[in-house]
Amino acid sequence: QFTPFSRYPTSDVDLAFVLGDDVPASHLAEALRMASGQALVRLELFDVYRGIGVAAGARSLAYRLRLQAADRTLTDTDVAAIRQRCIDAASKLGAQLR
Repeated sequence: QFTPFSRYPTSDVDLAFVLGDDVPASHLAEALRMASGQALVRLELFDVYRGIGVAAGARSLAYRLRLQAADRTLTDTDVAAIRQRCIDAASKLGAQLR
């Protein structure tokens, strides 16, 4: 089935969060999806880190968000607002921006 695509450029945002081992990464991914809204075209977990700088019982999860609008080029202000919504949504799960 054909899905129309946007002719406008994408913007990638990388965000890394420290999250307790007791919270599944899928919960954080879903929070990021919801916070990004319709602008999100791809969400990818590209790094999981445990070690120096990350407390015991936690891990760092790094996500790449690919954002794109169907009708226009996203401005820096648009991308910054989505980024902040994602950080706020993650913090509700106990995640801290790394």
